[in-house]
Amino acid sequence: MKSILWGGLALLLCLPAARAEPIPASSQAIEPWGDPATGDGLTPRYLRWLADQSGLQLTQDTRPLPRLVEELKSGRDALALITASPERDAFGLELCRPTDIRLSVIHRSAPHALRVEDLKQRPVGILRGTHTLDAFIARSGAERVLVADMRQGMGMLRIGRLDAMMCVRPGCGRVLREVSRPSDNWSELAISREPMAVYVSRAHPLARDAAALARLQAACLSPQGRAKMAELLALYD
Repeated sequence: MKSILWGGLALLLCLPAARAEPIPASSQAIEPWGDPATGDGLTPRYLRWLADQSGLQLTQDTRPLPRLVEELKSGRDALALITASPERDAFGLELCRPTDIRLSVIHRSAPHALRVEDLKQRPVGILRGTHTLDAFIARSGAERVLVADMRQGMGMLRIGRLDAMMCVRPGCGRVLREVSRPSDNWSELAISREPMAVYVSRAHPLARDAAALARLQAACLSPQGRAKMAELLALYD
């Protein structure tokens, strides 16, 4: 009987430790959301802030979007900030939408405003690994030129190797300022806006911790949460 009592006490003592285990989170490996080389970026900083406000600890990694989605589906990752879509509701609990991304293409100014059809068979830089402009490329008939990052694409645009370059804000504004010269005259063709959402994997135990979910959601929706996102957007764009 004594051994049973001691065993039960040991189990109870282990429960808080199990709940205190760091929660795995991932960031999308695309500028400025996450940098695989440094592990830094807008998403790691924001998720770390959310966790701190909620009394949680994180282990963070940076992955290409397809792998990040698979890790969320399996529950190997618990938390992520990615574009919202109805398809992701099947494997993720959406807690909030703290910001959005603005998609456009940057091009040199012309006497008349650039139209979508003006890009037919003209080279347009597209970030490798993203498909957010697939519909635009199909509609315009532009020639897709894959680039490693916005800095490379903007540099190619400056020297005339591209006629236009995909611009993703946040991120694009800072890069454009870094590579441009005072004589450059850029224009921007807006395409779309897409909301970013904080998801919790339905397959991870965090999804069944109602108190932790409530704390995360409250932090994200709070004035302090909006201020934190605004601070990061200003830093990265």
